[in-house]
Amino acid sequence: MTTLIARARSAAAALVLGCGVWCASMSAALAANPVQTLLQWLQQTRSGSAQFTQTVSNPRGPAQAPASGQFAFERPDRFRWDYAKPYAQTIVSDGKQLWTYDRDLDQVTITAVSQAFKGTPAAIFAGEDVTRLFDLQAMPDAGGLQWVQATPKSKDSNFDWIRIGLRSAPQGPQVVELQLRDAFGQVSTIRFSDIVSNPPLPAERFRFTPPKGASVISQP
Repeated sequence: MTTLIARARSAAAALVLGCGVWCASMSAALAANPVQTLLQWLQQTRSGSAQFTQTVSNPRGPAQAPASGQFAFERPDRFRWDYAKPYAQTIVSDGKQLWTYDRDLDQVTITAVSQAFKGTPAAIFAGEDVTRLFDLQAMPDAGGLQWVQATPKSKDSNFDWIRIGLRSAPQGPQVVELQLRDAFGQVSTIRFSDIVSNPPLPAERFRFTPPKGASVISQP
C-alpha cells in the first residue's frame, strides 16, 4: 500500500512538473510571437518620438536619394513627419486633417484623415484596429528583430504589404523598422533611432498653419 501511495505521489509530481515545463514553454512561445509583440506595443505605446532615415529601392528605375528627419506621434490619429533631407517636407495629422507641405513647391495639400490612413503605415501609429485593417502574419526573426507582415485587407490600399520590425527594450517593445512595398513594386525602408516611448508631447506639435502665400489644395 505504501508503495502504491509513493508511486501515485511520484506520478502526480511528474504531472505537475511536466505541466509546469509545458506552461513555461508555451508562455515563452507566446512571448516570442511577433504578432503578440506588436499587439503589446500597440497597447502600451500611446505616443513616441524618433529620428528616422528612409531609403527607397526601385527595381524599375534609379534609386532615390536617402531621406532623413524627425518623427512624432500621439494616439489617436496625430503624427508629424519633418523631412530635412534631401528636401524639406512636413506631413502633419491633427486628428481630422492631414497636411502635406512641400517647401520647395510652396504647396500645401489637405486630405481628410479618414481617407488618408486607409491601409497605410499611418494606421499603425494612429491607433486604428490593425486586426480589422490588416492580415497579420509572423515572420522569422532577422537582423536581431522580430518581424510581422501586415497585408492590407482593403483592395484600395496603395501598398502590397508592410513589414514591421520590433525589438524589446526595458520600457517595452519598440518599432524600429518599417518596410513597405507599394503597388509599383518599390520597397521603402524606414529605420528609427533615438526612440522615446510615451513622451509628453505639446498639442502644438500636431497643428499646422499654411505659410503665407503658399498654394493650398484640398482633396476629397
